[in-house]
Amino acid sequence: MYRGRGRARQVSSPLRYYRELGGERNRGAAEALTVSGVRSSIQLRARPCAPPSTRMVSFILCLLPALLATTSAQGDTLKCSECAIAGDTCQNVELPCTVPKATGGCITVAEENTLVTTDGSKFTGFSRRCLSDYTSGIKDLITLTAGKDKYLRISTTRCNNADNCNSGTLAAPKGSTTANGLQCPTCFALNSDPCHSQITPCTGNETYCVDFAGYLVNGTVPSDQATFVAKGCATASAQNIKSLTTRISTIYTYVFTQATSKPAEKATSGASPALGRFSFTLYLPGLTGLLLVKLLS
Repeated sequence: MYRGRGRARQVSSPLRYYRELGGERNRGAAEALTVSGVRSSIQLRARPCAPPSTRMVSFILCLLPALLATTSAQGDTLKCSECAIAGDTCQNVELPCTVPKATGGCITVAEENTLVTTDGSKFTGFSRRCLSDYTSGIKDLITLTAGKDKYLRISTTRCNNADNCNSGTLAAPKGSTTANGLQCPTCFALNSDPCHSQITPCTGNETYCVDFAGYLVNGTVPSDQATFVAKGCATASAQNIKSLTTRISTIYTYVFTQATSKPAEKATSGASPALGRFSFTLYLPGLTGLLLVKLLS
């Protein structure tokens, strides 16, 4: 009973409005309009929420693989610091680079070198970069001595455990003045071939003799190229340098057209080992003759 009165009360309000406007003539129209409005209101309240449109569902399904691929790609790449400078550090000038985490890594290189300057002055370089093949290149430090005050010293570290893992500092290896009892032919020539070698005692951990030839390119000035020939004492890591390969230090790229290495020979006093063997060959017939004379007399 209460509900019926409430509904009649709600309907009578618009009915009274139309009566005031048009009197009894518009009563039928007013009642019809009022009932139609009530039905529409009931239908809107009873109508369930419409499902998402087919177009929206298709858009989401198309976008989802791209989002998943982007997330996966970000998880499968490694970000490294990248810079190269003539100096002992390159803070505040890094640019990011990325490599696949499965095969690549980050590398840091520090270099001290007197071979690349025409006046024999010391060059110091530092670089960070991405390494596309984590297993390639020289992993240990390398030093090469090609004569008095003619040397190349490079330290290298690599990592692939975290983004920007190569953001630390690194110093070039120090040379040694302690003789190790070995010797190699040494010489270096820039923009001239050949170089005239002489036997030089090896020092420290330089236990291999190397013979390199090729050309080097200044990464900051690509037109700055020079041929080189180098012979000298080197660390065992120099064995990884092969003919027709390329090695990047800090700002220089070395292209080796020839590269050989072998264990250094024991040092001899005075003449070189080759000269010693040659001298013994010359004196052998004379020594044999003296021995025969001694036996026959």
